[in-house]
Amino acid sequence: MHRSPASQRRRAKVRRRDQLRRRRAVALAVLVTLILLAVWAAYAIPGQTPARVPQGAAMPTGDGSPTGAGDVVVAQVEGLDVVLPVARDVTTAVAYHAVDYAGTVPFAPAGDRLSGGSLGQQLADIFAGGGTIQYYLMAGAGGERSSSTAGLDVGAVPGSVVVSPADGKVTAIKQYSILGRYPDVEMDVRLAHDPSLLLVITHLTRPQVEIGDVVAGGHTVLGAVRGFPTTLDQALSRYTSDTGDHVQMMVLRVTPELAGL
Repeated sequence: MHRSPASQRRRAKVRRRDQLRRRRAVALAVLVTLILLAVWAAYAIPGQTPARVPQGAAMPTGDGSPTGAGDVVVAQVEGLDVVLPVARDVTTAVAYHAVDYAGTVPFAPAGDRLSGGSLGQQLADIFAGGGTIQYYLMAGAGGERSSSTAGLDVGAVPGSVVVSPADGKVTAIKQYSILGRYPDVEMDVRLAHDPSLLLVITHLTRPQVEIGDVVAGGHTVLGAVRGFPTTLDQALSRYTSDTGDHVQMMVLRVTPELAGL
């Protein structure tokens, strides 16, 4: 059957219109799929938002310290009590390890050592009856250069208030990067108990003191717990149900000049 040129043009026009509709439908389906995938990823992939900080731990009391911080001795160093630097209800684990520094003075752990660890360690297990600390020993870098208790990690919820673990004077506040990628703050405190001892505290954010400030153990707020991205593998996470964010401490024996006397 012979079709007129006008009829052929109409049929071609209809075909082009149908092809355009199909292309639009495919494009719309792809767009909807991408939107759904983006929404799924936003909820399914862990982000860097820190866990919620309990109100009592985040808000300082009248003397400036967070509720429940500074009332538990976590360790001793040459006879000096070192108190828990964060509130009990945000503490996730306490662990000691070697460090890659010579000249460290080891901590003498207070409390009871836990044999091994389990994911999701509960606070009821960290603080035994009467508030006694229970702790772990971890493997760490520098095992030949320092004691196995040279480094002290106190796990805590990111954003929690950190108080000074002992009396002393702030001699340095340094910004540096871990692995060249993760910004961090180090704070050095010359201990009043022995000015040749320097307490080095890392994994802080939002410093609240300045160089030269005198700090009181268990009371003076130093800053807050630094929350690291989930891409950073933190050893303490083996003993907690989170990513292992923590405050790290070590004590160095220094000369009076280095101690800022």
